[in-house]
Amino acid sequence: MKSPPPADRQGVRPALRRRYRELQRLAQDPVLLAGLLLVGAFMLTFVVWPLGRVIVQGCFTSDGQFSLAQFQRYVDPHYMHYYRQIFYDTVRMGLLSACCGTALGCLFAYSAVYCDVPGKRLVHLLALLPTISPPFAIALAAILLFGRNGLVTRRVLADGMGVDVYGLGFDLFGMTGLVFVQTITYFSVAYLILRGMLERFDPALDEAAENLGASKWHVFRTVTLPMLIPGLAGSFLLLFVESLADLGNPLFIAGNTTVLSAQIFIAINGEYDQHKGAALSLVLLLPTLTVFLLQRYWVSRRSYVTVTGKPSGRTLRATVWYMRWPCLCATYGVMSLISCT
Repeated sequence: MKSPPPADRQGVRPALRRRYRELQRLAQDPVLLAGLLLVGAFMLTFVVWPLGRVIVQGCFTSDGQFSLAQFQRYVDPHYMHYYRQIFYDTVRMGLLSACCGTALGCLFAYSAVYCDVPGKRLVHLLALLPTISPPFAIALAAILLFGRNGLVTRRVLADGMGVDVYGLGFDLFGMTGLVFVQTITYFSVAYLILRGMLERFDPALDEAAENLGASKWHVFRTVTLPMLIPGLAGSFLLLFVESLADLGNPLFIAGNTTVLSAQIFIAINGEYDQHKGAALSLVLLLPTLTVFLLQRYWVSRRSYVTVTGKPSGRTLRATVWYMRWPCLCATYGVMSLISCT
């Protein structure tokens, strides 16, 4: 029996030849080649090299000694509870902010496209306002409105209605306030993504479902929402990463709740420990990579068809009261909140 050919003869050498031919074809187009080299240099300089430096600093001390002491604290009984609580609070904050922000962005997008909301341009401008607001502005406005001596909690509820929400257990300075501020700050990203998808949907799908006797809610649940899954998953991933990477709001309004971004800032600027800050940054990569892989797996399970170009007809409006009025009331309520902040 003849022995099988070496691995390089089976697949390695043909693959190398294909790559070489591809490089030859790219060299024939100098503009494309220059663009690829520029993009590669940019990725190497601003992504690969900084990430490699973080990995090296996280695994090696300033003296050049290999150390995993910062990672071992997550299994050390002396530090385990504190470090695991911070990691748990970070993931919980990211998940809650991403879920609430994606849901709010979907509500705004559906209201703007399907519900024929009055003052559509004003709604669009107010939805984009949190993205251009200065740092700490929304957190400071939330404190002035809903803080212990805030306009709403003290002047309106406590003095006007005799309801002390802080006496009932509500506390803005903590996980509740942090998720609230993160949701208002980042829901605009989900709104822009989902609105663009809704505006490009072919209304023939809705018409066909309604002609078969489906209600508006059934059409939304079985036609519109499944087609929005790539946008919802992408919005969730972006909001999750943005909320985990945010530093200003956790430092300003988190109270006794500590998240990894604040702990990294304190390690570098308070304790002057680059090794600890880099190690915690690597720990922060774990939830983001996990959510990214889960999002890719969930979206790739099905095939989604997106209609490109101009839709074949006008978008059908949600005229039934049980879908239009709740969307309008929620949209105007959030608009009033954004205007106050």
